Amino acid sequence: MKLRLQITKESGIRFISHLEYQATLEKAIRRAKLPVAYSQGYNPHMKFSLASALGVGITSDCEFVEIELTEDMELAKAMAQLSKALPMGIHIKDGDMVEKKAPKLMASAAGAEYVVKVPCLADPSDGIHAFNIAAQVIFAKPIPKSHGKTKEIDVKNFIPVVSGKYADNVLELKFSCKITLKGSMKAAELLLVLKDQFHVPIVYEAADIRRVALYGLNDLGHKRPLLSKAQ
Repeated sequence: MKLRLQITKESGIRFISHLEYQATLEKAIRRAKLPVAYSQGYNPHMKFSLASALGVGITSDCEFVEIELTEDMELAKAMAQLSKALPMGIHIKDGDMVEKKAPKLMASAAGAEYVVKVPCLADPSDGIHAFNIAAQVIFAKPIPKSHGKTKEIDVKNFIPVVSGKYADNVLELKFSCKITLKGSMKAAELLLVLKDQFHVPIVYEAADIRRVALYGLNDLGHKRPLLSKAQ
């Protein structure tokens, strides 16, 4: 069986990296004494994974971890044991059990929804409208581990539309971002695009970015939950 859990990454740990978050979860799984499967070979690894990496500084209500177990276990018991072992900043929100042959969560994630609150020095309506009606928006996306190299992507392929609400010098943005086999786009990169290309006067460094949903797509292209019991 595979144990799947929806968990959080809260503000107290927002600045730890994806690898540090992953290592923290691994330690908690060990403390919980779950019957976890391990890979074969000279250096066995715990068989668990996260559905989608989260950038440093971003909080989330909807991280998903998948843990392969060597024996059947009641969902409630597994969730209770792990919940006791988790540190501050990570809580379990939901969970389910699936067969080992079920597609990996990483392959099922097709998009994410974000809410961003950021200081804004003036009314951003014109800039947001210009972004929404643009047919194409080119962004030079950094290539990881390439010593400063970039590749051009069309932002609109990943984030076609953004909604914004402006009050008391704070801009609240809501948008969905596609996750594809060829990659995705970071929420922080969208902020740079709005600031540099559409002259939205945000204080980029002070942005509060939160991932509020991670979802798959069904055969008709409609959003579906990643946990099977919610479908």
